[in-house]
Amino acid sequence: MSSEIRQQRVAELLFEELTIMVAGELNDPRISLAEVLRVDISKDLRNAKVFVHHADEEVSRRDFLKGLESATPWLRGQLAIRCGLRVVPELLFVYDDSPERAARIDELLRQIAAERGSQGTGAGSTASAPKPPDGTQSSERQA
Repeated sequence: MSSEIRQQRVAELLFEELTIMVAGELNDPRISLAEVLRVDISKDLRNAKVFVHHADEEVSRRDFLKGLESATPWLRGQLAIRCGLRVVPELLFVYDDSPERAARIDELLRQIAAERGSQGTGAGSTASAPKPPDGTQSSERQA
């Protein structure tokens, strides 16, 4: 149990520090508009998967990840200084496109809501509350 708590605490610490460093301290143009989304750390605290995203459409995902890989030695050195860990984990950067997928899902849901809204305003459509299956009145109608 305590190793899981330590694992979680180290992951949170790495997340906080990497968020600050990646977003504001790296001067590589390939890493512009970068965002650290999550850090998963192995049980032995020697490897960390850093899930990242960027919003710069001019830079490809491959170039973005190469920029982060080239900055990895500096990032690990800074983590050693800032976090005071005996062993700084190896960093593996993984591109996470979940923000793009979430935006796409939101757009689809808005389209569905708009279609349903336009269908509901047609002539002859009436909205009525569903009746309970046992034939009794709902508590709202009884009041």
